[in-house]
Parts: sequence; C-alpha cells; structure tokens
Amino acid sequence: MSSKRVFIAAMAASGIASAASADVVISQGDSAPTYATTLNFDEPGQATGPVPSTYWQADYGIVIDSGDGNPVVDAWGGIFGPWLGDGNSFFGNFGVFITFDNDVTAFSAQVWDPSGPPSPIGGGLIVAVWNDGVEVTSTVIEPAWGTDVGSWLDIVGDGGTAFDEVRFVGLGFDPSTFTDNLSWTPVPAPGAIALLGLAGLAGRRRRD
Repeated sequence: MSSKRVFIAAMAASGIASAASADVVISQGDSAPTYATTLNFDEPGQATGPVPSTYWQADYGIVIDSGDGNPVVDAWGGIFGPWLGDGNSFFGNFGVFITFDNDVTAFSAQVWDPSGPPSPIGGGLIVAVWNDGVEVTSTVIEPAWGTDVGSWLDIVGDGGTAFDEVRFVGLGFDPSTFTDNLSWTPVPAPGAIALLGLAGLAGRRRRD
C-alpha cells in the first residue's frame, strides 16, 4: 500500500486529527492572502486532462499528486457547478498531496470536497501540514462544496516556521478533492542566501 493510502486509511480509522500547532496556523474563510508564487492552472501552455504529478516541478518547484496517483486538470465548473469557476482546477481522487522542493512559510489555496461536516461515522476534510517527513499540525474542517462554507484555506508558519508538504484528504464516502489558486512564500535555498550575502558584502566594500 502506498504511503498516501496508508495515511488516508489511518486518518479515516481514527476519525480525528491533531490539534493545530501554535507554530502553524490553519485558517478557513471566504478569502486568503496571495503570496509570492502563484499557480492557478490557467497559465499559458498548461496541459489539461491527466497530468503527471511532477508537471509543475521544473517551473514552480512543486509536486501535486492525488491519492490514487491519477491527477487531472480541467475546467470542472461546467460539470460540478459555477462555484468552481470558469477556469481550470486540479482534481485529486482520494485527496490532494502537495510537496514543495524548498521549505515555505505560508500557503493559501481554494479547496472543495463533498465529504461534508465531520461526524463520528465519517466526513470532514483533513488538512495536514508536514515538514521533513514529520507532521507539524493537522485539523479536520467542513470542506467547501457549492457555496455553503468558505473555500479558502490559509496556512501560515508563526515566526518563520517552515513546512514542505500540505495534504488535503476528505473523509466522506466519495472524497473527490478539488483545489485552485495556490500561492506560497518559499524560503530561499541556502545557496541563494549565500549569494545574497556575498552581493551585500561586495556592495558594502564598494561603498567603503
């Protein structure tokens, strides 16, 4: 069984997720900030239909997969409802799993799933944040579907706390998860930080 399916099965069996960590805050609402890097699946040249999870890695440093390993990008609004918008969005059967090549300190996205409100017999959407293979925080929310609740999620590391994975897993009988309008703030890679430091030192020497 894949690590994703193990994660889904374990969380579905427990029916709960850990309380939100003080280091990472997960918020749900009708809007969210837009961060430095954006991806809305409508970029020029964006493929539609089945796409490999690594499709965005070269340009954005991000891997986006579905729980069954068969992600699809399409204009789903005409099929499921206008609240999904006119443009493309990402569909993940059995969840959406997002992994960043470099750490990030903030992430926002719109997310929809038909799992409904959390209940003792199932339902709700797990939002889990991981870093270096360790769960930082997770919570269970009522996911947006139609216009009933806010579709925007905002995940922020307090005081610069970083993370490199975000996972959305519905606990309903048909956990079909859609996401769109992703944005995040990446932490500069160590090499980039070193280059910035050298540039600052060189500039200081010129001024001296």
